Amino acid sequence: MSITNRNERTDETPCLNNTSESQSCQEKTLVSNNAIFENMNHFRVYDHCVVFKKRFKNPSTTPKEPKKRGKINHFSKRARFRLFALLAKIRQDLDYVPLFITLTYHYGHENDPHSTKSQLHNFLVQLRQYDPNVQFIWRCELQKRGAPHYHMIIFPSFSENNGNINDYFAKIRFIWHSIADPKSRKHAEYGCKIVSVRSYKEACAYLSKYIAKCSNEEKELEEGKHWGNSRNLPIKMRVRIGSFDDDSKQLINKLLKWLRDNGKGKYANDEFINIHNDFVVFISQKDFLQLLDGEDYFCRDY
Repeated sequence: MSITNRNERTDETPCLNNTSESQSCQEKTLVSNNAIFENMNHFRVYDHCVVFKKRFKNPSTTPKEPKKRGKINHFSKRARFRLFALLAKIRQDLDYVPLFITLTYHYGHENDPHSTKSQLHNFLVQLRQYDPNVQFIWRCELQKRGAPHYHMIIFPSFSENNGNINDYFAKIRFIWHSIADPKSRKHAEYGCKIVSVRSYKEACAYLSKYIAKCSNEEKELEEGKHWGNSRNLPIKMRVRIGSFDDDSKQLINKLLKWLRDNGKGKYANDEFINIHNDFVVFISQKDFLQLLDGEDYFCRDY
């Protein structure tokens, strides 16, 4: 497989103006190739997904103001998709183990949506005071008995080798117990459940079972966000591949075939996955690069 690194190609591009200095020539070539690359369609490759971004065809056109979002009163399928796409962008070579956390209330807790959201905020503030660089994804879910609870994926800022993970667990439990129900001994024991995650598949299973499941009962929750995340998640784009429409169409067809061949035919919707739309395909970096099959693309490593 041959992938031409964009930076390497620009360094080797010959200068057509013999009267200019070599350094100036390289700078002009780099600027020119930058402009060409930015005017291409882009396949942004992450560890577990590929994001296609169509090129901006009318740069002179004033972009339209985005439509105002309506009030959020349930966890939609689109929100679920965005949540899985976010997880697929997180790098898999972390030097620490993410944590699955469930924050619950003791039986008999009265469902006050405003107070529970403020308690979640309080929990995250205190967690950041303890671990300033912590990263997280949270999801609110309504229990059958009426009380909400929160599922979270937390990315600590230290590895198990550099810190006492048991102390970290104890601190998380203490923070939540002191906020949610400090007078209950049972809540101190059962109010916070923590599990370490060891793989991307395990994280997806956790998302499907707890965080990303849709429920009609959740329409009874208060209006507002049903999930959120910190801004500093460990996301890493591995490579960005630029291609014009003809090459993009060929690569999109390969993606559709890969989905069908790997038992994911229901996601191979050519009305959604096409040259005219931005889209996300859940495929590993390794599998996607194999689809290139020796083709030479204009790309940039990150």
